[in-house]
Amino acid sequence: MEAAAPISTIDCPYCSEPINAKSKKCKHCGEILDPQMREIEFLKTQRHAPQVFMNAGGGAAAAAASGIGTLRRFPHWFHILLSIITTGLWAPVYLLMYLFRNKRYYY
Repeated sequence: MEAAAPISTIDCPYCSEPINAKSKKCKHCGEILDPQMREIEFLKTQRHAPQVFMNAGGGAAAAAASGIGTLRRFPHWFHILLSIITTGLWAPVYLLMYLFRNKRYYY
């Protein structure tokens, strides 16, 4: 009988569980340990993601550019829906302003 060679293990830097030293992905937490494989997965997720961000200007953009914070994604469909809803909410206000306008100055 041959004795099996001992498997060298390391602790996962993300979840601290023991994993094989040659592992490219942690079997416990699913984090990718190989930098090249991590970059490929990141590019795959970015390909289909919309590039609309909440708070894209001002302090949030400056903080994200300096590496302090991150910008949150904001889906296109949700932005369009909110635009339609808020425009619809202003319609009664404009109607009331028209009905109760000062007729001396506005015809």
